[in-house]
Amino acid sequence: MPGCASVGCSNSSTKGFVMKRLPRDSERRKQWLVKMKRDKWKPTDNTYLCEVHFASAMWQKTRVDGTRKLKSNTVPTIFSFSSLEGKKRKAPTGRAPIPKLVLPVGQL
Repeated sequence: MPGCASVGCSNSSTKGFVMKRLPRDSERRKQWLVKMKRDKWKPTDNTYLCEVHFASAMWQKTRVDGTRKLKSNTVPTIFSFSSLEGKKRKAPTGRAPIPKLVLPVGQL
């Protein structure tokens, strides 16, 4: 199963996280995408978010078989945009030039 589609999140089911597929209903999917803040990106039918992006109140009671299901009106709310916003890559620092190798005449 693929990893989480949230920017900066590397969680996946192989790491033990519960993964939830984006809703197929266009209105609900649109709500999720607005919360995810991913411009110029199109999700597929196999796009997932991990459990970390849903508050505990958004989950139904754990079922007898141990699985958890999101409530029907759930929209993800937990993202870490603030740690990513405004960060720019540092400009490269000046580097010392590589000294030229001068060989005595006749040596190569």
